[in-house]
Amino acid sequence: MVGTHTDRSSTPWRPSIWLRSLLAATPAAWPVGRSVRAGITVAGPLLVGALLDHALIGMWISMGTLLLAAGERSVTYAARFRQIAVTTPLAAAAYFLGELSHAPHVVTIAVMAAVAFACGIVSGYSSTLSVGTMQAMLIAAIAIGVPAAAPYWEAAALFVAGALLYVFALAIEMVTDRRRPHRESQVAMLRSLAALSRARADDTADVTSLRARAISAIDAFDAMAIAARGSAHGPTPEYARAASVTRAADQLLARLLADDADRDLCARTADRLTDDADAVTHRRRLLPMEVSGNLLIRLRMLESAMWENDTGIEILPTAERARLSRPGPALIASAARLALCTGLAYTAFFTLTLAHGYWIALTVALVMKPDLGSIFSRAVLRSAGTVAGAVIGVTVSAVLVEPQIAAIAIAVLAACLPWAMARSYLWQALFLTPLVMILIDLVVPHESVLDLGGARVATTFVGGLIVVVFGYLIWPSQRHIRIAEPFDATLSDVAHYARDIVDEVGPRRIGIDRQSVYRQLSDTRVSLQRTLSEPPPAGAEAWAWVPVVAAAERITDRITGASAARTPVVTEDLLAVADALDRLATGSGSADDRTPVPPARAGNSADADIRQLADEIAHLRTLVARAQAN
Repeated sequence: MVGTHTDRSSTPWRPSIWLRSLLAATPAAWPVGRSVRAGITVAGPLLVGALLDHALIGMWISMGTLLLAAGERSVTYAARFRQIAVTTPLAAAAYFLGELSHAPHVVTIAVMAAVAFACGIVSGYSSTLSVGTMQAMLIAAIAIGVPAAAPYWEAAALFVAGALLYVFALAIEMVTDRRRPHRESQVAMLRSLAALSRARADDTADVTSLRARAISAIDAFDAMAIAARGSAHGPTPEYARAASVTRAADQLLARLLADDADRDLCARTADRLTDDADAVTHRRRLLPMEVSGNLLIRLRMLESAMWENDTGIEILPTAERARLSRPGPALIASAARLALCTGLAYTAFFTLTLAHGYWIALTVALVMKPDLGSIFSRAVLRSAGTVAGAVIGVTVSAVLVEPQIAAIAIAVLAACLPWAMARSYLWQALFLTPLVMILIDLVVPHESVLDLGGARVATTFVGGLIVVVFGYLIWPSQRHIRIAEPFDATLSDVAHYARDIVDEVGPRRIGIDRQSVYRQLSDTRVSLQRTLSEPPPAGAEAWAWVPVVAAAERITDRITGASAARTPVVTEDLLAVADALDRLATGSGSADDRTPVPPARAGNSADADIRQLADEIAHLRTLVARAQAN
């Protein structure tokens, strides 16, 4: 089976090795642009507010820029602007939940548990919504626990003002910084394929170096996409498109390396790939080309992956697409655990005699959100980072009493935050904690920073204890998350889904199969996301499975699209697809890692959807081989 080689449950667990892996920090380059922008936008409003004797206004604006800086990912500028457009209204609206501070405690607990459940559900659908709901839960906790947040409309407006300031700074960086690593990587991939095509057209005897260069370029583009997806907090359209491009590039590479590659078609392919690279560089889109022959068909599929957004599922009725988007049991269970821990956090806030008890809810939100990842390791890392960060916060605020001078310290800490986020969760908490502490100290100026530091440590301990016990230990399934076994079963069910379409078992039965398969894929994706932040070996294996699960989702979408197409597909072709999936699920469909070969019948189908399905399955085989090697 697919998972046979990846199941390492028999590997002895060694606490010392696990602890070293847990505390290990990933080397990270210093993100100059993000650091400068974070330092200026977080500290700037606070400094101006202090100079104008409106420190509270400056603090709320800085809170907005701080959360945006903490939620930013290394993706395209367009994706960052879209994220801000979604997350800012969610976070600003959460200020109005501060009205719950005047409600009976039981009402506040029930409402916030329900809000947490809703946040957990929507997090499974989009990384942007995941970040936005995390920020909303953090803002809600502050608004409920800090009386100075009222009037809430004013705090919300100032948060939006901070977001606008951050957008302005981001726009300046976009205009002045001409580097576009994602685009440059795609261009390098296209040019390397063009060079290989030219060599094949010229009948060059030895293409070893050009082949290696093309493979390296495809792998580099794929690795960049996987890294962006892994650091995101849920599914992203950018990764879906990049994965389709990688799949199509792999298939084109296979055709170029085939013994029967036509020299004239290779020459046309080389010219077109050069044009494609120029078009991507200058952000243009070429008109569709006339295709004939497998090589140009594969080239056309690559261009379609780059510039079109056709998954096949869009042709379904809206109501049917909505049914397929319903959360699976794993996502519902994750949201329920988040709701339980949030309810317990607010219960502790109202019942325990701890100063700044709302930090318990903050801790739960930070540990369990935004990506529903490894709860235990996250709690350990955040607790350690928070304690160390509290010491930094106490030291800084004790030495730098004046707000104007404290703003300089905030600028330094905020500038370090993007780099720390790229290293580990411990480093992120180490810098984020003193930032929040110093800003909160401005909201509650009559209390000393030493009190804030002690309260921060105590409430973090309580919040971490709630998460570890009620979000992790009492749920045995959370301690033994597996990806390979459920994936095997899902592949078999996808094959069964395709066979039922061939057998024309009826719309009702096909609809049941469809919903079952999509919910299994949702559960697999949630399990994968939870495992990404685990220390090795689980985390390393999870990263290898990111493209595998994404490819399975695309295959299912293609089958769904074929079943709903106006023109019926050839049943024998779709049956060949089902057979290929069955062979892959049972481990008998292995393939060479760099020369993916589609199923013979389906790969030569006259139906473009079936050919794309065959290509996806061939690409999935190569991905499974790589995942098994990790």
